[in-house]
Amino acid sequence: MAKELYNLGEQPPLGIVPQKMHAWLIRPERFGVPTEAFQQEVVDVPPIADDEVLVYVMAAGINYNNVWAGLGIPVNVIGARNKAGEKEEFHIGGSDASGIVYKVGKDVTGLKVGDEVVIHCGRYSRDCEWVKNGGDPMYSPTYRIWGYETNWGSFAQFTKVQAQQCMP
Repeated sequence: MAKELYNLGEQPPLGIVPQKMHAWLIRPERFGVPTEAFQQEVVDVPPIADDEVLVYVMAAGINYNNVWAGLGIPVNVIGARNKAGEKEEFHIGGSDASGIVYKVGKDVTGLKVGDEVVIHCGRYSRDCEWVKNGGDPMYSPTYRIWGYETNWGSFAQFTKVQAQQCMP
């Protein structure tokens, strides 16, 4: 049986997903110096979509996207997502990670609980006509940078990503 929350450094049993997780996140009122904008909080583990996997994060990298997100410039990442219909009033950054698959969506093939993966940052709609017709996903109008233009990045115990983002 899963505990509600596991301490940092305490790995849950394989495939057991707690209700809550530790995350370093930004809230709009903290935009500014990135080392002050990112603060540790406890939030719910996100649900995954049919084409997504939930990954227990073992390592995360920092890049300029995180600096910009913390500053709130050139884009207010939370405001931009809220305008697009996403409701979270916080941002979990992080566009670089590796970890272990803990849960898979019903449409996912080629990945299973326990797989060790490296995650790339490109998200796009699997329903995009450009991509379905063989176009490079980076040119898709649906392309977004995970952990910058999307929420639920790698600065947390768990992250949700599209299965296509995972490399063995």
